[in-house]
Amino acid sequence: MMKKKKKEIEEGNRVVIERENVFMKNLMEIDNDIPTYQPVGNVQVSPNSGRRTFIPDVDDLIKPQMHMTFNSLENAFLFYQRYAKAGGFTARKEGTKPLKAIDSTQEAGSSNVNSKSKITRRVPSIRTGCEACIRVKLITPDNLYVVYYFEESHNHSFVAEDDRYLLPENRSMNYVQEEAVNALSAINIGPVRAFNIMRTLYGGFDKVGATKVDFKNFKRDLNRYIAEYDADMVIKRLRRKKEFMPNFSMEYLTTAEGVLRALFWADGDTKRNFNIFGDVVSFDATYRRNKFVSFLCF
Repeated sequence: MMKKKKKEIEEGNRVVIERENVFMKNLMEIDNDIPTYQPVGNVQVSPNSGRRTFIPDVDDLIKPQMHMTFNSLENAFLFYQRYAKAGGFTARKEGTKPLKAIDSTQEAGSSNVNSKSKITRRVPSIRTGCEACIRVKLITPDNLYVVYYFEESHNHSFVAEDDRYLLPENRSMNYVQEEAVNALSAINIGPVRAFNIMRTLYGGFDKVGATKVDFKNFKRDLNRYIAEYDADMVIKRLRRKKEFMPNFSMEYLTTAEGVLRALFWADGDTKRNFNIFGDVVSFDATYRRNKFVSFLCF
């Protein structure tokens, strides 16, 4: 009996080991199928220090050149920003400082490690001390901005072409998308589902022009704006209904500070129901999810 039990245990251990071997083999095959990340751009290695630098692989027509002129500082930045989009990195400007590059391929961290208990928001782009930039100066007689310095070597690799739609400069919601998020929210469709609808209509994530986070941030900002005027918006809407619907009634009360205290409205259907059925009690079943005080309608 003991020999039989021991044999069963050994057989079970053998099966477990075989399954683990098969699992590890499949896992290694999956790892081999995953393409390794290849740096984007032309890589140059210093023969002395071994330091690697990256140069964007872009058309010469959109690459800044020495002694180029622009009508304004804004046009100079737009030109450099177009060059950055094609190269796979982001650009920034700070007043009269150089138009510098930002590494968009690294993980974010604290921008000031020596600051006292300073909380830095995690963002997908950080500065890596990259010296790539252009510098322009104003020529007084012609009132033009001329490029007098251009450094195209970066200390970081660039974003792959398939992922460049995620760069901040390539992400923005247009008027139609903003109106769609606002309209869909009226029928209890949130920003994430609204983004999925847009993704389907446009034909892919990269065709939308924005991300789920952008949709959520827009809805957050919209709610933050409406929160200060929500009561006024309700009163104005009901007043317009009363103006154009002869059988519509509305009354409201406010406190001495002008805060809405009570609100009553009734349309034609509500009045007909009252005449037929008498008193009606309506319970708000979602009061636990409402930040405002719930009430009963009689």
